[in-house]
Amino acid sequence: MADTPPRRYELKDPAVLADPHPLYHRMRREDPVHRSESLGAWFITRHDDVQRCLRDPRLSSRRTDSIISSQLPPGDRALAGDYARLSRGMMLFQDAPDHHRLRILGNHAFTPSALDRFRPVVQSVVDELLDRVQGRAEFDVARDLAQPLPAVVIARMFDIPAADRDRFQQWADEAATFFGGTLGDPAAAARAANAAALNLEAYFLNLLAERRRHPGDDLMSLLIRGQDEGRLSADEVCCQCIMLLTGGHVTTIDQFSNAVYALLAHRGELAKLRADPGLIRSAVEETVRYDGAVGLARRVAADEVEVRGRTIKAGDLVYLSVAAANRDPEVFRDPDRFDVTRADNCHIGFGAGPHVCIGAGLARRELEIGIGTLLRRFPGLRFSDRDTPRRRCETLVFRGFHSLPVMV
Repeated sequence: MADTPPRRYELKDPAVLADPHPLYHRMRREDPVHRSESLGAWFITRHDDVQRCLRDPRLSSRRTDSIISSQLPPGDRALAGDYARLSRGMMLFQDAPDHHRLRILGNHAFTPSALDRFRPVVQSVVDELLDRVQGRAEFDVARDLAQPLPAVVIARMFDIPAADRDRFQQWADEAATFFGGTLGDPAAAARAANAAALNLEAYFLNLLAERRRHPGDDLMSLLIRGQDEGRLSADEVCCQCIMLLTGGHVTTIDQFSNAVYALLAHRGELAKLRADPGLIRSAVEETVRYDGAVGLARRVAADEVEVRGRTIKAGDLVYLSVAAANRDPEVFRDPDRFDVTRADNCHIGFGAGPHVCIGAGLARRELEIGIGTLLRRFPGLRFSDRDTPRRRCETLVFRGFHSLPVMV
């Protein structure tokens, strides 16, 4: 009998990216550890496998070069040279022990007690943004609330001018487009990401010099103290600032829009939340599970790894489908149902293991406060009758909205 040809799944198809879950259900059943020729990588879809792989030290987070080489031919890889240099210095792209050394200092700014002290700041930013749209018949949740909220909050954590938000948001978006695996022109995306990285570096080097002269209680000053104590190098301080600024708001922008869309699209669940505002915490967790901003995590095999009898060789790139894992019927009852009262919601939308999102606590507070206040202040909130929401899913990794028009 002839060998069965390998299954093919169109993982880059725009229609699949717009609604990936029918394909992910097939992959979990048919080929949960799939070797994708189109991606040149492994694609893993079951919850237990994804969670185990996120915790496996043989699957390395030092993946900058693999992300670049998966998108660019050898002759074009220099286009992302400065992007690569700065990325390699970020804790996001490190393994132990360097990852632990870099992370343990940043953790001080993201403890529950530190974040609880920051709740009034988040609330004031939300109130300011909603005051601007109060009285309008329509506004855009993505542009008027989701985009500025986390950017202004992280700017206040860094004690940097809110007026710079548009600049660093553009740079963050350009870096994220390439990091996320663009479906457009990879060379153009690499050039934009490289320029963005250089702009962010220059921006922070200037701010760090000023903050060394006038230290404060902000996140940047905390990292500078770490350098003074010999725990970080000067380059590492700059790299962590770039990572925390960009990572601290890009994904929260998308998650906020995804959450509001899910609630407005499921009026029965929205009614439950309106009737019991105390459900906001479980509602936020369900939106992260149901429609997460980050659909994939990537690792590079530092050593040979076996998953469900498939051998992943050293050097292989591995896509861990967080989105597929969060709809695994072996873990979640009726996984395609959006349920704001879902109990024991063991989603991995913020990752798992040593690289679990350092800003998850901040993101949760922004989502809980922002969505709770939005629904309280606009009890008639609904989709616009005139304009339709426009999805943002032009990369393999990130998922959100360009626009989310609503009526009040």
